[in-house]
Amino acid sequence: MNIRTQLTLRYIGIVLLVLFAMYLYLGAMLKDSMSSRITSELEIQAALTREFLIEKLPAKGNFTYDAIDPLIDRLGKRSDARLTFIGMDGTAWGDTERDGAALRAMDNHLKRPEVQDALQFGSGIRDRYSNTTQTEFRYYAMPIYKQISQNGEGTLIGVCRVALPMETVNTAIGNLRRMVLLASVAGLILTIVFSVFSTKIITKPIEKLTQMTQSFAAGKINTRVPVDSKNELGQLSRNFNLMADRVQEQIDKISEEHRRLETILTDMGEGVLLVNGAFEITYANPMAISMLSLPNAYVGKALIEINRIPELQTLLQAAEQTETVAFAEIRLGNLTEPEAEVTVVPVATGEEYVIVIHDVSKERQLERIRADFVANVSHELRTPLTTIRGYTETLLSEDATRTKTQEQFVVKILNHATRLSRLVSELLELSRLESGDVELRRTPCHLNTFYEPILDVFEPILEESELVLKWEVPESLPKVSIDHQLFMQVLVNLIDNAIKYTPDSGTITVSAELRTSEAFEESNITSAEIIVAIKDTGIGIPMESQPRVFERFYRVDKGRAREMGGTGLGLAIAKHIVLRHNGRIWLESTLGEGSVFHVAIPL
Repeated sequence: MNIRTQLTLRYIGIVLLVLFAMYLYLGAMLKDSMSSRITSELEIQAALTREFLIEKLPAKGNFTYDAIDPLIDRLGKRSDARLTFIGMDGTAWGDTERDGAALRAMDNHLKRPEVQDALQFGSGIRDRYSNTTQTEFRYYAMPIYKQISQNGEGTLIGVCRVALPMETVNTAIGNLRRMVLLASVAGLILTIVFSVFSTKIITKPIEKLTQMTQSFAAGKINTRVPVDSKNELGQLSRNFNLMADRVQEQIDKISEEHRRLETILTDMGEGVLLVNGAFEITYANPMAISMLSLPNAYVGKALIEINRIPELQTLLQAAEQTETVAFAEIRLGNLTEPEAEVTVVPVATGEEYVIVIHDVSKERQLERIRADFVANVSHELRTPLTTIRGYTETLLSEDATRTKTQEQFVVKILNHATRLSRLVSELLELSRLESGDVELRRTPCHLNTFYEPILDVFEPILEESELVLKWEVPESLPKVSIDHQLFMQVLVNLIDNAIKYTPDSGTITVSAELRTSEAFEESNITSAEIIVAIKDTGIGIPMESQPRVFERFYRVDKGRAREMGGTGLGLAIAKHIVLRHNGRIWLESTLGEGSVFHVAIPL
């Protein structure tokens, strides 16, 4: 049922209720008005009849049927009412409806209710059924007094009664009610016609708006509703058009973002895939299609069925189980040197996964070339450097006569040769660590076993610079399985770095503590570990330099580093030794307040 029909039926229903109520009200009101009018007419006619009878009736009450009934009949011919004269004894001496024997046979009327009311109250009116005429009447009775003395006193000689049949009254009321009913029906017809046209006018904009919304919902977002008025419907149409404009803007913006994202994904050098919870491919950019050799109809196919790479499946399962980002470097079969960094990112609460594949074959090849070059160059430099140092030391050990300048030159040659030799050794060591050629010789040991050897190494420097080395490693810590020699090098490099950047009279503190996995839930640590901290009161490291301090040859203060004779490889070597132990290394530093280097080794 459409809105026009609903409004029309509601209009008609409301009008029907109103007309029905008006019909009942007007019917009751007309009945009361007609009844009052008839009563007034009866009262007037009874008064006139009484006056007539006062003049014509004998004073002494010598009534006879032959004398009175003709008077009553003559009066009755002038009206439609029934007239009756009743004597004080209750005898009906005259009646327009009865004559002769019928009149004489009438019942005693003294006990009639209207007669009793007239005798008691001066008038009486009743609606009742007449047993004499077998008809319902409205009776109005008045007493008749005959004046027989000069002082004005009257004698009650009888009662005159006027009656109208209720059929007449009811007919008149029925006629009025029919008139009201006809008027109501006419009003209803007019209302129906008016409601049909008015609802059409009202619902036409609504129907038009409905059509526009259906068209809009079907995808025709350029649809707009014409605004023809300033009322609520016009405001609704304006709001709809405003909403449509905003939706159009959002769709245009989303489309532009989609085109931009599609362009980025198409042109980017990394492969990007989107798989659902069942690991079925829902999207792949051209680079991913090329890397994994995906067929044309790859959408909806399981990734493991198209490209059987167990490592990739394992990485997806790890991301599914942990609901976190999973990363690994795996080999893809169709690359020239199939090495790729693969990152799996869960999205939409584990219902989808984004896989990013970065081809690192060239980077790994360049790293191997660089490492081989450094190793080869370093290896080739060791022999001439050893020769230079040997000759220089021989020159210094001879008692040959040399000038002071010559002596200084020879010393400088020896110092630089020594520095170069140390740099070459560290480069070779770093190269072996990066390539994984260094084999760890793990042995369980307590961290306090490093205190004496470290003190032997740095005691002369500490005394010369008046630095204080505090060793705060608790004896209660458990032993840790490490390569003693390599870990000694980590501590030496970190402490040496602290000494270089801590002013005289400063403090260097070495501490350690045991931390369990519960304390590192945010870092995804799954086992207990020993945390070693080397804290200094030095100059600190600027925030922009902190991410690069573990890079080879990187120096925060280049002038100070050269002055101290550093090679720029100490922290890089320390980092790779820690990584070889499956540990972590990081720093916390505030410029002007000092630095803290942390080393975490799992138990």
